[in-house]
Amino acid sequence: MTDPMLESLATYVNQAHGPTNTGEGQQLNNFYFQAASRVGRPTRDRLAVAEDEREWLDRCFTEPERYGQARDMLRDHGTVLLYGQPGSGRRAAALMLLHRSPGGTGSLHELPDTSDDEDSRALDASVVGEGDRLLLDLANSDETHYLAVQSELSAFRDVVRQKDARLVVVLPYGLRYLQQGGLGRFTVEILRPRGRDVLMRYLRLDGITPSPDELSAVPELPEYLLRAHLRDIAELARSIREQRDGCSDRPDGFSQWCSRALAVVSDRTPEVAAFISALDGRHRALSLSLAMLHERTPATVFHATEELLKAINHPPDEQPRLERTDLTEQLKVIKAETRSDGRVRFLAPGYDKAIRAHFWTYCPDLRDAFQKWIGGCVQRGALTDDERAELIPRFAEQCLRTDRPEDMLELAEQWTQHNGDQGRLMPDAAQLLAEGLRDERHGRAFRKAIYNWSKDTYLPAVRRRALVVVCFQTMATTHPDQALVRLHHLARRERPAKENPALDALLALAAGDGRLLRLLLDRLEPGKWPRDAVAFYALADHASRTRALYCTAAVRERLATGWAAVFLYRSHEEWSEPARGWLAAAGALPEGRGGQLLDVLAGAAASRPGTPGRLHVLFRNWAYTNPERAALVSRFDCALDAAQGIEPLPLGT
Repeated sequence: MTDPMLESLATYVNQAHGPTNTGEGQQLNNFYFQAASRVGRPTRDRLAVAEDEREWLDRCFTEPERYGQARDMLRDHGTVLLYGQPGSGRRAAALMLLHRSPGGTGSLHELPDTSDDEDSRALDASVVGEGDRLLLDLANSDETHYLAVQSELSAFRDVVRQKDARLVVVLPYGLRYLQQGGLGRFTVEILRPRGRDVLMRYLRLDGITPSPDELSAVPELPEYLLRAHLRDIAELARSIREQRDGCSDRPDGFSQWCSRALAVVSDRTPEVAAFISALDGRHRALSLSLAMLHERTPATVFHATEELLKAINHPPDEQPRLERTDLTEQLKVIKAETRSDGRVRFLAPGYDKAIRAHFWTYCPDLRDAFQKWIGGCVQRGALTDDERAELIPRFAEQCLRTDRPEDMLELAEQWTQHNGDQGRLMPDAAQLLAEGLRDERHGRAFRKAIYNWSKDTYLPAVRRRALVVVCFQTMATTHPDQALVRLHHLARRERPAKENPALDALLALAAGDGRLLRLLLDRLEPGKWPRDAVAFYALADHASRTRALYCTAAVRERLATGWAAVFLYRSHEEWSEPARGWLAAAGALPEGRGGQLLDVLAGAAASRPGTPGRLHVLFRNWAYTNPERAALVSRFDCALDAAQGIEPLPLGT
């Protein structure tokens, strides 16, 4: 972490723990940063990242039918419930309703779609801040959770109204018969926008403006735009751009770019099924290996094929090796070639994706073997980092598409079970988990698994660091509250060392958002968890130097509670230095603002017998070495007297 704010937060952490990293620990740290780069999210300023993503969506967004009705409902009632078919742009519409909602003074954040603790409520009103814009995505909820949310929604909406917030709920498709009657008047059914409008919006952003004649010159385009999901139309636009950018040496136009792009994104299931059925077992294995490692070297594809044949217990080829056909001839059979750059690819565009989908869909009995195969390829170290980085999302795509997230979770667990090789597979596990967290249908399963892991005291160090990466850089972007909870559990159980990635990430996440900082302060239990005390000292130091925090009554109230808990449960040797830092921060502020900090500390001390005396001695000794501090200490003594109900002495006494 190189940001000055994060370095400041880490100060107390580093001061509290003396051991230095061993060589093994340093190697683990190197893989930690490699994992962060593989996950693909920036490590700084989660709010800015989320804002950038919404700005991009705003530029790409095509309003679905009845969007205006939903906008008016949100403006007039502060709540709107969106109903629509999958692929109609429900979630994008919800985000845009909130993003474009005027007057939002708070943050825009997503509510957890499931509770971590079984005895907790389905909707937690404490997460609603003044002027917040809230998204609750129930698109993939089951009947039980949907009914539980509805039973609490009326009371939750009251809190939303009181705090001048806005709430958009995406309803699960197909469960409308379970909707309670009172909610019907807040529900708007949105309809998918015209596919052609969506495509044109994306193309214009890339500087592509086809004429009506050019659009008509691609006969298969209208049918595709009529039936495709919006995300698939976005993929088509991206593919058209790639075709344009890759044909600088050919006099092609839009119709050629679009035809080739459609060949890449269109459903080629019948064609591929016929192609696979004509191959023998070894060539089928070769075709799947190439599909998973497309545009890699012949040797890489060959060795992956051998691994696959072993994983499915395919009979060995008894023919002498030199009498078998070489790889060039085998590639011809599966309609592939080796290009001049030494990379192997299928001749037909989009064949790799279609072949992957074919095997996972139509060979369900082999999915366990496919998981074993991918796990072995990654684990045995024959693939380069780049090859593994491409293989993992292709494997994840098929697992998620066929509703097998457990295959990904099992591999992530295997790859981080032991600290062997100093965590070499940590980046792979982190990437696999990040792919699952981003999935709309199965993200909940990954958040739940990470929650369970985060509470394990004996969690392997490799997995702990992988979870820190995905919580801070992936989960926090869409589900910051749940990311904070998981990082908090990880930090509590983290073994003190020179580097404390879980605690550092927790502090960085909380410090970047006042709402999350309040949430973390509410969760701290310094009497039960020593690491909570370390976290409190760092947050208190940060808050005392951040006007937006110490001027907020809700934050000061929570800080006072935290100081009171520290005074009760922690030794004065531990809290002396943080308390002096708090006093120094108060002295650096104008008297009125500094007085707010003094009142917080004095109020907390007054509630704990013996603490006022200790603080008095501590601060008097502190001022003895620097007489300029005496006036500040006198101000604190006055605040302490007031907090204890001691009347000031009359003048002249």
